[in-house]
Amino acid sequence: MNPFKVFIPTTRGAARILSITKEAPEIRSVLCIEGSFEALPVSTGYDQFVRRPTGVVEKLLGEGSYRTDLDKPITQGDSWQLGLLLAHVLHAADRLTSTRIGPSASGAVWASGEVTPALDIRPVDHMRQKFNESCALLKEMHDGGTRVTLLLHPTNLEDIADLVPEDWNIIAADTVRDAIAGIGLELAMPPTTTAPVARPQGRRRARLLIGVGLGAAMFGLIAYHLPVQALRNAITYEQAGQHRALLMEIRTNLARKNWVVTNAFYFFEVFYLGSRSKQLAEALDITISTDDASQKTASDATIDSDIDVACRESLVAGQRIETVFPMLPAAGCQVRLTVENSFANKVRVWLAVTSEGVAGTPEVKFRSGADLQPGDRFQTPPFAVTNDGLTLYAVVSDRPDFGWRKWFENLIQTPDGPVTKANIERLTGSGIGVVVARQPETADFQ
Repeated sequence: MNPFKVFIPTTRGAARILSITKEAPEIRSVLCIEGSFEALPVSTGYDQFVRRPTGVVEKLLGEGSYRTDLDKPITQGDSWQLGLLLAHVLHAADRLTSTRIGPSASGAVWASGEVTPALDIRPVDHMRQKFNESCALLKEMHDGGTRVTLLLHPTNLEDIADLVPEDWNIIAADTVRDAIAGIGLELAMPPTTTAPVARPQGRRRARLLIGVGLGAAMFGLIAYHLPVQALRNAITYEQAGQHRALLMEIRTNLARKNWVVTNAFYFFEVFYLGSRSKQLAEALDITISTDDASQKTASDATIDSDIDVACRESLVAGQRIETVFPMLPAAGCQVRLTVENSFANKVRVWLAVTSEGVAGTPEVKFRSGADLQPGDRFQTPPFAVTNDGLTLYAVVSDRPDFGWRKWFENLIQTPDGPVTKANIERLTGSGIGVVVARQPETADFQ
């Protein structure tokens, strides 16, 4: 089982939980700097967070008194609650690394959030500042091979979505159960022991039937509530253009390994997001044509007339582009792209044409974006291209592009292969239409 380091974000850097030690039940729980005899100012709140009847740690794990050592102080607030609760759960499962004993960590959890008595997670303040103060440490661990997991309320993850590198592990959770599932554990209540009481057989059978009925009703409610609430969150993110948060929500719910939720999200991805992506891509009508001679600038006047004729003959009356970018005369052509929106809504389109550059790195020959109402057309300025492995990328959505523009930029600036495929899957997997057309001799990215 993989061990973890646990870090609590603060506005002065990340405080690591170094060790948790059980104490006698009559002793109050305290937080201390390692090697210190002095309790930190938030120790009173920590004791109340741990101990019954106010706290949740004893309720979950059956123990009500601890000394927990940190490498940096936590002075105020309640945002430490989620990180400390996760640390207690990991400690109970022998998966929290210590500075003194235990295996070295292969993972690190950076978690912040307030925990309610009902085990819900609430968002907290100053998240961008906390991330910026922790970023260097997190990047150092990530680059050193440690799997870094950011675990926050969805609102807080959205606060820092533009700051987090694409390849970091991000988990959005609004309940403690989801947070614990996100790091690969299960939430189990401690067993209670009560003396059995003899009951008449008839009454026992009646209670059994009632219990079965209640159990079936509870299962039905859970089976209904889990996917419905999760899907509501996902649809809200998609409609708002918060595509990174959408993919986080999908990843988090699939990590639960609950068959009801898994099947609900399978249908959501295939029949909603996949269908939207396909409809948007098919609604984009893209044609390529040679530049109109009457619109050429003085700098284009030196273009050989034979080449101009050959270009026009290769693209008679314009040519619709679907999956193949047309071959052009060897000497190259001045061309234009025309894009028409046949979708029912206004869309945002980004286009780029790339060629094979030095050492396989794509060279962007043309890039442009436009907003198109239903039925509108957009014609690009002319640009020169030759047959050097040309590829057209077109990305389209009726959602704001702030959530997916970076994926488009990554797509056109990376070589063909797994990275290109991953960027296309991010786009199509969040309901965005993608058109890719290559020249016939270019190896297909799949």
